[in-house]
Amino acid sequence: MAVGTDYADDLKRELLTEMADNFFSRRCRLDERLEAFVGLRGKVARQGRLALSRWLAFRSLLCDSPEADRFLEELGFAPQKLLAIPDKDSVEVHPRHPLALTAAGRYRKAVLAAYDDLRRELEHYNEGGYAPDPRDPRRMRRIPGYDHLIDTAREINAEIEAVNTSQCPSDMLQFTKSLDPARQEQESACGFTGDVCSLNASLSYTPLDLEALEAPELPTPPPLDDVKDTLANLADSLYRQAPDAAEAALQA
Repeated sequence: MAVGTDYADDLKRELLTEMADNFFSRRCRLDERLEAFVGLRGKVARQGRLALSRWLAFRSLLCDSPEADRFLEELGFAPQKLLAIPDKDSVEVHPRHPLALTAAGRYRKAVLAAYDDLRRELEHYNEGGYAPDPRDPRRMRRIPGYDHLIDTAREINAEIEAVNTSQCPSDMLQFTKSLDPARQEQESACGFTGDVCSLNASLSYTPLDLEALEAPELPTPPPLDDVKDTLANLADSLYRQAPDAAEAALQA
C-alpha cells in the first residue's frame, strides 16, 4: 500500500512540475518578447519621426492647402490625424532647388523632387533596410520597419490571447486542487471558493494597442511616374493661385 501511495505522490509531483514548467516558461518567453518589443518600437518610432518630418515638409511645400490635403488623402494619408501628432524631436527638412527657366517651373520641379524624396523615405520607413554597423563599418545591420513592427505586435497579441485563454491561473489552481481530494473536500466544507475572476484578471496580459505604438502610419505612396501629371498640375495650380505663398514655401 505504501508503495502505491509513494507512486501516486511521485506522479502528482511530476504532473505539477510539468504544469508549472509549461505555465511559467511560456509566460517567461512572452515577457521576453514584450521586453524586446519595447526596443523595436523605439527604433521604428525614431524612424517614424524622421518620416513624419519629411511628410510635413512636403505638405508645407504644397502651401498646406486644402488641395494638397485632398491629394494626400487620395494617396492613403490621413492629414488631420498626422497633424495632430505632437511635434517632438522633429527634424527640419528643406526642399531641393532645381533649375528651371521660370519661377513656376522651378516650383513644379521642386514639388516633384520632394515627392520622390518622400516616397523613398517612406518606403525605407515601412519596409526597413540596412545600414553600416557603427561598431563595425564593414558589416551591415538590419533596420526594422513599420510593417515589421505591426506584424510583430499582432503576433504578440495572438500569443497574449492564447496565454490568457488556454493558461488561466484558475484552471491550473483547480487542477492542482483536484490532485488533493482531501483538501478540496475540506475547503468545500468550509465554504471556501476563492476569488477566481480576480486571480485571472491580475495575472492576465494586456494586448498591445496598435493605435498607440508611437510610430505614425505613413503608407508608401505610388512611384512618381504614376502621379507625375496630377502632381505637376497641382503645383501649377497652387503657383497660379498664390505665387508668393509658393515661393515662400520653396524658400522655407
